[in-house]
Amino acid sequence: MRSRRLLGLLATLLMVACGGPGASTPQLSALKNTVQVTFWHALSGNLSAELTKLTDQFNSSQSTVHVNLVAKGAYTDLNKAILTGLAANQPPDLAQCIETDAAKYNSSKALADLTPYINAADGLSGSDLKDIFPVMLNAAKIKGTYYQFPFNKSTTVIYYNQDMFTAKGISSPPATWDDFFADAAKLADSSKGVTGAEGPSIDTFLSMLYEYGGHLYDNDSNPGKTTVNSDAGVKAMTLWYNAIKAGSVKPIPAGNFADQTDFQNQKTAMYISTQVSYQFIVKPIGTKFKFAETAFPAGDKGTKDEMFGANLCAFNKSAKDVQHGAFLYIKYLTSVDSTSAWAQTTSYMPVRQSAYKTLSDGFYTQNPNQGVGPSMLSKGGLIVLPATPTSNEQRDALSTEIGNIAALRKDPKTGLSDAATKMNDILATG
Repeated sequence: MRSRRLLGLLATLLMVACGGPGASTPQLSALKNTVQVTFWHALSGNLSAELTKLTDQFNSSQSTVHVNLVAKGAYTDLNKAILTGLAANQPPDLAQCIETDAAKYNSSKALADLTPYINAADGLSGSDLKDIFPVMLNAAKIKGTYYQFPFNKSTTVIYYNQDMFTAKGISSPPATWDDFFADAAKLADSSKGVTGAEGPSIDTFLSMLYEYGGHLYDNDSNPGKTTVNSDAGVKAMTLWYNAIKAGSVKPIPAGNFADQTDFQNQKTAMYISTQVSYQFIVKPIGTKFKFAETAFPAGDKGTKDEMFGANLCAFNKSAKDVQHGAFLYIKYLTSVDSTSAWAQTTSYMPVRQSAYKTLSDGFYTQNPNQGVGPSMLSKGGLIVLPATPTSNEQRDALSTEIGNIAALRKDPKTGLSDAATKMNDILATG
């Protein structure tokens, strides 16, 4: 009898040790083997330079993991390169991943679960994880699992020409969309070829959709159909439609960053873009005119500003040690010191709450424009749009119809209804 009890106890201990039913997963040991990590990214200019600087510092700080950077052009180029790599069974070890792209990759189980590395002996402590903004951590999860980790996150702001505002007697930037379109009407001057603003982009529309009480889908966690053609969506697009008809704003011109160029050349008084655009306009503008940033305008339901930027994803094709090494690099990039330096140099938001507090007491006080976008973190106005494996195809369909409305080829109700039909077909067929 004693022998049977002993055997039963040993069997139970063995089950627990091996992670049997009801057992927690054993913690990974610290990485010991030397690994090389290939990291594909889509950063350029100051952003690429700072990433290179941080990567060199990481590589020099230890001898276990060496990260090799590979620039892949813009985000669309990066996404195409990753899809091509996945098709050839040759993805990178690590890459920047926008949520909509990550949903596509994960539909074929291409992404590595980062949870074991987060919880590893050389991973993140509980206090470290709590220090990262919850809105960013939640956006990095796919169906509750860490298939991504936040890195370069941003949101939308309004850049405005202070000299033009002063000349027209406008004492403060727009706080609401009613203010925005009223100001645009005052600022537009056809004799000088100046319009109030250009838009809307798809993401400006989507944020406004939420600000007027709408949603992208009928169910965020399990989308059955899109609701972009709701009353809220029609109201948001009607504001733009009427202003375009009146000539106070105009559609975004064709060409890369054409709206940015128009603002730099004083062809528009306001420019809607992410806070990171500051890095690309400050030098071309120079001393030509004074400009500043203000928060994304509010709708009937307040401010609902979409969070942009990318997360970091490791790929399942890589060996477990390489995945582990990739996360150690992620850990370094998102440390307090690194995310603080990153935010100051690139204009992205810091991912750490402690870093944001320190920056708010110093850098953002001294550089108020740089603090406008990150201030959404403390105001609770950020939203994260749900992503599906066909999000990019749905976005293309919606963008086409927004373009038709902006070009006055369709009225808002017709255009958004056509967009919804196309998006729902894509959603249904996968």
